[in-house]
Amino acid sequence: MLLAIDIDNRTTDFGVFDQEELVDKFSITTDKNRSVVEIKLMIKLILMDKNIKLSDIQEIIISNVVPELSSSYEMIGRELIGKKPIFISAGVKTGLNIKCESPREVGSDRIIRAVAATRKYKGNIIIVSASSITTVDYINAKKEFLGGLILPGINLLQDSLVRGSAKLPHVELKRPDDIVGKNTEKAIQAGLFFAYKKAVLGIIDEIVEGYSLNKEDTNILITGPYAHLLDLSKYDLIRDDDLGIYGLKIIYDLNTKKAS
Repeated sequence: MLLAIDIDNRTTDFGVFDQEELVDKFSITTDKNRSVVEIKLMIKLILMDKNIKLSDIQEIIISNVVPELSSSYEMIGRELIGKKPIFISAGVKTGLNIKCESPREVGSDRIIRAVAATRKYKGNIIIVSASSITTVDYINAKKEFLGGLILPGINLLQDSLVRGSAKLPHVELKRPDDIVGKNTEKAIQAGLFFAYKKAVLGIIDEIVEGYSLNKEDTNILITGPYAHLLDLSKYDLIRDDDLGIYGLKIIYDLNTKKAS
């Protein structure tokens, strides 16, 4: 079995593959302060709860955008399977044609999602990862990764609002019932929701218009913990929360000569 691990700033996603089948998946909150012992115990207990034998895990592949956790997960990988896990880094084959000024600077999280997207979908692709750090990436119909945009997630917008004020509280991040909030809490919820939604929608508009894309030939994929807030009625969105995990599986196969 293969354990694929996608470490994001907010959540860490795990996928367990038996040959080509994703047999189970789970997530934990990303926490730079957790010890190796604590993380390893959590993984073991969750796998046990899912009736997956640790001895059946033979390989681990990891995408990590939190540098502080690299050594921790390398140690965890070695202790779980007795060898160093594969990290998405320079030198690892991805099969992705990256047309950026410095391909090595593109985050591994963006790479693994793009790898899966180009395998699963045809035509032009726009990927929105709605997490603490939100990214919007564009892959053209030639399967060329042209780059993208990086902006704060809705939770970071809220954090900056609270830090910059004396009295405004943290609120539940959700879709409001009305554009106009009738009290302070609802006003904050509406402001955050519509600011985030309109920002993402505006970015998609700019990509579609700037590259003269045909909506019928453009797949707009959304993933991440805040994807449910992006109900952009102007476009048909495809929710795909397993992009990163499947991208890791594809890259693993490519680097172990198991790709079809």
